[in-house]
Amino acid sequence: MTRLLSELVQIATLRKSPAGLPWTWASVAVFVLLYAAVDVMIILLDDGYRVAARTLLDVAFSLGFVGFLLAVTGRLSRMPQTLVALFGAYVLLSPAMAVLLLAQAPAKSHAGVALFATAGSVLLVVWYLLIVGHVLRSALDTGLVTGFAIAVAWTLASIALSQALFGSAT
Repeated sequence: MTRLLSELVQIATLRKSPAGLPWTWASVAVFVLLYAAVDVMIILLDDGYRVAARTLLDVAFSLGFVGFLLAVTGRLSRMPQTLVALFGAYVLLSPAMAVLLLAQAPAKSHAGVALFATAGSVLLVVWYLLIVGHVLRSALDTGLVTGFAIAVAWTLASIALSQALFGSAT
């Protein structure tokens, strides 16, 4: 488990590719469950709107998008490691995101705290997109800019789909 955590940290710091991660579908299942649990926590901390449905959509869209992308490029064999890397990185960054979301809640009366929490959240999301771009670069044998562009497109498509199906919380 320590080796797996170390590999995920190396991926999250853009030092290693997902090649050293487990190939098993059992490890994918574990990380899908961890990802879903963390996603529920983040949604509850953010706005708590339609938690189960949004989490199910997020997981299904992520699995479908990665599967489609790897199938189209003829690299479907890389799917388990790619999914473990993507979901694992999200799980790794989630404590920081949770802290930033918690800091935003009481910060409505403290402009400095709100600004720090918002800026931190933006930086964390950009970093996660870089990690996703790095993982996709490795999975697709492409450049980081291409991987990052795909990560941004994936995120925008996910947000658009979620808003089309569920609207906004407010």
